[in-house]
Amino acid sequence: MISRALERVLSPGVPLLLDSSVLIAHVRGDEHVSELATQVVDGMVRSGRNRAIVCAVSVMEVLIEPRRKARAVYRELLDFFEHFPNLRVEPVDLEIASRAAELRADLGFAAPDALIIATGLVREAGYIVTNDGEWSRKLKSLKPAISVCRLSLLLE
Repeated sequence: MISRALERVLSPGVPLLLDSSVLIAHVRGDEHVSELATQVVDGMVRSGRNRAIVCAVSVMEVLIEPRRKARAVYRELLDFFEHFPNLRVEPVDLEIASRAAELRADLGFAAPDALIIATGLVREAGYIVTNDGEWSRKLKSLKPAISVCRLSLLLE
């Protein structure tokens, strides 16, 4: 079941960019936003309510801990990224890299964050779903604007 707060914030049919923080919370299951992250991934994306875009940088970030600690989980996650319905992993290409450079230079984003956000902007995600508290503030000045859904704010 999808929470009313998520349903109010994330409109059906609008593509989502899923940030590493959301994917990690979904995979780990023990973070304060894990339940909401799972509602996004399973309730919205798997069901086809919303398509999702994931930057290849996020894939790397999600895979680091399982690669170090649990090889079986690592392989399961590779399968997840390859075959999960309505989810597409986007490589970093020249257009994304140049947009990321603008975000880094103009708004001060760290390189990985800039690449992830640029992926959503270039691939026309309607919402960035994250749990990073800085993104909303920094992206307010961005034109055209992109909506940021910070999961922890939906718990308050």
